[in-house]
Amino acid sequence: MEWTPEAIKAEVDYRQAALRADAAHARLARSNSAPKRSWWRRLGHRPRPEIPVQRNGRLDAA
Repeated sequence: MEWTPEAIKAEVDYRQAALRADAAHARLARSNSAPKRSWWRRLGHRPRPEIPVQRNGRLDAA
């Protein structure tokens, strides 16, 4: 296929339109979703594993 200046311009315009549409879709999806918590908050507020308390008849300090 031979690339003429018109064909190159059409290809660039097509790709730019696709990128703009993708960016608009990403912005819309981001605005409709809940904000993502920061990595620091996720690290400090992780669910802990459910470990049953083992009692040996007295209250242990540790």
